[in-house]
Amino acid sequence: MRIGVIVDNDLNDDKRVLREIEILKGSGYEVFALCFGFRGKTYKKIEGADITRIKISKRVKDFLFFFLNTLPAYEWLWSSRIRNFILTNKIDSLHVHDLYMAEASRSGIQKSGKDIPMVLDLHENYSYAVTSYNWTKGFLRNLIAQPRKWQAKEERLLSYPKRIIVLSDEFRDHLLNRFDFLSAGSFCTFPNVPDLKQMQKFKADREIIPLSKKAPVLLYFGVVAERRGIFNAINAFKEVISNGYDADLLIIGPVDRKDRKRFFSQIGMPDLKQKVRYIPWIDISELPAYLDFSDICLAPFFRNPQHDSGVANKIFDYMSGKKPIIASDCLPQQKLIEKYDCGIIYRDLKEFSDSIVRLLNDKDLRTKMGINGYNAIITEFNLEKKKDDLINLYNGLLIN
Repeated sequence: MRIGVIVDNDLNDDKRVLREIEILKGSGYEVFALCFGFRGKTYKKIEGADITRIKISKRVKDFLFFFLNTLPAYEWLWSSRIRNFILTNKIDSLHVHDLYMAEASRSGIQKSGKDIPMVLDLHENYSYAVTSYNWTKGFLRNLIAQPRKWQAKEERLLSYPKRIIVLSDEFRDHLLNRFDFLSAGSFCTFPNVPDLKQMQKFKADREIIPLSKKAPVLLYFGVVAERRGIFNAINAFKEVISNGYDADLLIIGPVDRKDRKRFFSQIGMPDLKQKVRYIPWIDISELPAYLDFSDICLAPFFRNPQHDSGVANKIFDYMSGKKPIIASDCLPQQKLIEKYDCGIIYRDLKEFSDSIVRLLNDKDLRTKMGINGYNAIITEFNLEKKKDDLINLYNGLLIN
């Protein structure tokens, strides 16, 4: 089978898509990909995959996508390119990433004149997530982007694929409850689990860390934004140190533009300035060193339909680093953490700060939970254990 992968980014930094490509080509499938190639950037070759890049400036791409629900030029562009991609590469099945690419992909298939199946890979609960993005906020932006249109379009878009890939069983069940035309057999759950081979390549070399350790360290890793719960984390930490506990908070990740002023104002306050350390970016190969440097890891997501759609990457990263996790009660991560006893779930700010205090006071509990999480990664939540689900999906397409 010749599988065509459709993804509206430049692919090389998309860890999930690259892992799926590697799994499929390792199983004997021929894999082709259609993606963007942003002007001014150079790209390393992706071994084993034939890549077709649509040359475009990042600014034009973002502009077209912003107007997608007002003037669907973005879909017209992709539909035409997908048609040519299918015919040129004699594609047998289309693997489409993200809900918003379903319309253009279906149109491209129809224009090609080939009756080939579509597999839709949902990276998130997009119809909800888009309403929370900063680029859709504000009267004029909301008027143009029309983010709530995606909820009205979702039923139609989900009717196109023959198979649907989701991050969690919880999101699968959510979709099954909403749309009675969907069946459980059409779903495949493929979470963003770590690659053990890649983990073994990265070493926890503390010498790369430009920080000295003076107290137990709480780590937040990932995009820094209100929607990710960063201000709850800061407030809970502030409550803990105001009660006399000695700890530092390390935050690593880019800050959402809309939240920059508030974030830097808060961490610059006199009672936090010496206790909160911020690093804008690290290479993923450096993460094991920072996990080794830290004592407790935080996942303070707001509970909403988006964060209930799957376990965030950072949860698996924290587990891989043998660290206990303090996390909000988003359903998939709550089930995972409670099942494997690798952290503490909180439901409000008081429980958040109490959880920090509990782990600061109990080093043995921190160690136990960290090992529990690591063992779960080694025995169950890794690419070697989960890849068969993706392979079986495509084997099933061959039979049907």
